[in-house]
Amino acid sequence: MTADAAAGPGGEPGFTPDFTFSIDGVTVPAKKGDTILKAGLRAGKFIPHYCWHPGLSIAGNCRICLVHATKTMPPGKPVIACATEVVEGMEVESDGPRTKELREGVMEFLLINHPLDCPVCDQAGECDLQQYSFDHGRETSRFEEEKTQRPRKDLGPLIRFVGNRCIVCTRCVRFCEEVAGTGELSVVNRGDASWIDTFPGVELDNPMSGCVADICPVGALLDKDSMHSTRVWLLRGTKSVCAGCATGCNVNVETFDEKVKRITPRENQAVNRWWMCDAGRLTWREATAPARVGAARIAGQEVPFARALERALELVRDASGGVVGLTTGFASNEELFTFQGLVGRGAIAAAFAPDGATFTSRDGFAIAADKNPNREGARRILGEGALGAAGQDAAIAALEEGKVGLAIVHDAAPGGAPWSPRLLAALGKAKARIVLALHETPANADALRGAAVVLPAAHATEKDGTFVNAMGRVQRVRPAVPPPAGARSDLDVLEELARAAALQPRVLSAAGVFRRLAQALPAQFGGLDYNALGELGRPAPGAGEALLGRGRPLPIVDGVRSGYEAGPVSRAPGRADDEQVRPSVHHESLVGYGTRRGDL
Repeated sequence: MTADAAAGPGGEPGFTPDFTFSIDGVTVPAKKGDTILKAGLRAGKFIPHYCWHPGLSIAGNCRICLVHATKTMPPGKPVIACATEVVEGMEVESDGPRTKELREGVMEFLLINHPLDCPVCDQAGECDLQQYSFDHGRETSRFEEEKTQRPRKDLGPLIRFVGNRCIVCTRCVRFCEEVAGTGELSVVNRGDASWIDTFPGVELDNPMSGCVADICPVGALLDKDSMHSTRVWLLRGTKSVCAGCATGCNVNVETFDEKVKRITPRENQAVNRWWMCDAGRLTWREATAPARVGAARIAGQEVPFARALERALELVRDASGGVVGLTTGFASNEELFTFQGLVGRGAIAAAFAPDGATFTSRDGFAIAADKNPNREGARRILGEGALGAAGQDAAIAALEEGKVGLAIVHDAAPGGAPWSPRLLAALGKAKARIVLALHETPANADALRGAAVVLPAAHATEKDGTFVNAMGRVQRVRPAVPPPAGARSDLDVLEELARAAALQPRVLSAAGVFRRLAQALPAQFGGLDYNALGELGRPAPGAGEALLGRGRPLPIVDGVRSGYEAGPVSRAPGRADDEQVRPSVHHESLVGYGTRRGDL
């Protein structure tokens, strides 16, 4: 087993224990400094918890993790598992009758003021409070007095607060202080009248504000972007990578009825820990933007996709003269490799989205200024000469000679690629032009105008392939939904064009193209295949990758995964284990040649 895959729930790859203790008679290995909860999770022994999170400091205020243990002070008294360090030979009672009674008491206390609104709560189905109420709660409430009323308000542009559901676990407060470093949230008032709120005149508007909804164990903090959209047990999760910047956050793309409903983070300590940025959560909107190229065209007239593709294949077969290709940092490695083979010795130019806002959290998570998800992949496959101004100048020179028989433009950049005006003007000198475009905007309108064939390009949520992030880590991008209007993926189209040009005998899967890529460029991708990449990716040869959090001790792991889920999901082992659990199985894909979504 590799180091990346060796970690279990809450555990480190290559874990070496210092001593052992026992939980409910089961021997558990531990390191010096481990708490009962941390060691238990590592060993697969679940202890319920609300306020504890591996990426945050210990608060110890929810008390649901109470256990009985020996070698504690005072002897015989219950202790909280999240803050009690284990010692050699300690015996912990987690499932005994007296511990069960403690948890029932804590649950009764937490539910005193909590409304019975699971049927209308967006968190229902992935709520720890809901799950624990079944596991540890009473059938009826003994509380007959009037419940405390707390406010319902928007804390910021992305987060809505429903105060009556808040159990004041302070996860969100600690996240804003310890991770985001912005400190907008605090606990106001005291006792049963306390709740979470922002400081006067301050909004919860940091670049990572959506993470507070991910880590909220109840339905108090909701993501307004997906609120009231669909029930979570109907969502289907596809493990993919965010295309919002070069960080390459690991995400779940969650869909219902072939539509993306939300994007939530997946844990990968080497890339994004348990977090992702707000901008990345909203990248799914690019697929439904009004500017999207939704239908194929021939000479400006909308036609069925199959007819437009056949016309493109005719242009490739009949092409005379050189070929010029234009692409972007939003093309997958497989698309870039196929595109390079299609263009052959002709000039290739890769354009990139301009740099944007950057942000680094206190625990090392970084939002990259580079807003291209695969600039590093383009550099490794196409070479430095194809990038930026140098590549565009070479393409202009080739076009202005007047000997280019075919220009192929692959523009999967949201908002259109920032081609230079001179290059766009030179495109008109090619005898024919095929364009794959995601959006039609003023930035790329001249590229589409006058094209013999225009085909809709796929959004990142519709791609099957790989990206290389800024640290040189190769990661899988999986299709969560099919392309619109009966279109085929960009890789399929490029391979069909290559087949028409007699450059390859048949259309391969994305995995097959990657195998050819790794064989052709061993110094860049050697030793990698889809099985090796798995769910968390692998560093490419020569990558200068270092773990995030360098210079700071990581809360649980020194490796890639702790096993503690990042997105909004109940972590109790009693949750339903069927196909409706999020993130769930991947049903048959219309774009996967009969494979199942998410298969390696």
